[in-house]
Order: sequence, then structure tokens, then C-alpha cells
Amino acid sequence: MKRTLSLILILSFTILCSCNSNNGKDATASKGQNGNTESNDLYFNYSIDGKEINVDTTDILTSYNEFGATDREFKIFAGKDGETSLILTIVSDMSKPSSTPNGTPNAAEKLVQGSVSLQNYPTKGFTFNSYDYLLNPKPAVIPDAIVITKSEKVGEVARILTGTINVTVRGGENKQNDPHIKDYVIKGKFRIKHEFKGLKF
Repeated sequence: MKRTLSLILILSFTILCSCNSNNGKDATASKGQNGNTESNDLYFNYSIDGKEINVDTTDILTSYNEFGATDREFKIFAGKDGETSLILTIVSDMSKPSSTPNGTPNAAEKLVQGSVSLQNYPTKGFTFNSYDYLLNPKPAVIPDAIVITKSEKVGEVARILTGTINVTVRGGENKQNDPHIKDYVIKGKFRIKHEFKGLKF
């Protein structure tokens, strides 16, 4: 009788451990499937003169327009409205890796004000762009301000875009009048999702 009771207890304990172990594996697998591809691996992180800023993916908006066969414009708005934020402008083919300069001296091109704009920093109302067309002599055009390292299509509904930012936004000619008006170094990396709304690339 004692031997039978012992066997029943051992068997019950083994079944209980086995169930707990399987539940843990199922929970982990489920978490991995739901988290990694959709939200947990999306990010937008950057720094301003070394000060780290992490933008919640819910505070990122994107837009895409085509004005001609080779005339396109992709914008990323990263940050809350009215708070410190970045606006990135890319005029390359978004279906593949690319490199966008900090701006252009050509007034007819979209990047005349720069490819990166820092908004509401250090306080609300300030805007700094990565290129100042009005400066004389005109500043140098620096390649690789925004680099798209990967563009992954998600069916017919979206693309996942991975890239880096490495640029200086300019304080312009008014630097001597206000200590806030200065050049700021922006460095960052991102992996964001652009959902197709009309035009696809």
C-alpha cells in the first residue's frame, strides 16, 4: 500500500512538472511570435550632442509621395507634436539601400533646407536644419547624413526600413545672439514600419 501511494505521488509530481515546463515553452514561443516581428524590434533612437533620446514607435509618422518618374520624397516624423522631434527627408528609391546627403546647394532640389530637421530643441519654437542654403560661402555637402541599410517588404501592406543618421544641424548666422542657437550633432539609428497608403515602393 505504501509502495502504491509513493508511486502515485511520484507520478503526479512528474506530470505536474511536465505541464509547467510545457506551459513555459508555449508562453515563450508565443511571446516571440507576437513581439519580435511586429513591435519589439522597431525603434528610433538618436542623440543630440550625446544626449540620448528614444522615440516611442507610436510617435513616428511616415509619408511618401511621387511627383515624377525619378522625383520622390519620403519623410519620417519622429517625436510628439510640439516636443523635441526630428524630420528626415529622403529623395532616394526607398525600395533599396541608399545614402542621402545633408543637403544641396541647388535651389531647385528638395534638400535645399537639408535632409534632417531638428524641431523644438532646446526649447519649443527652435528649428535647426542640416543645410543652410542662405549661408555664404555655401557649406559643404556631406554624404551619408541618412543611410538606409535595409528595406524589407512586408507583403503588399508595408515596408520595414532600417537606417542610421549622422549629421550636424546648423545654427546659421544668428549664433552670436543666443546661446541656444548653435550647431548640434545628431547621431542615431532606426528600424521603422511604413504602411502603404496608396503609393507603394
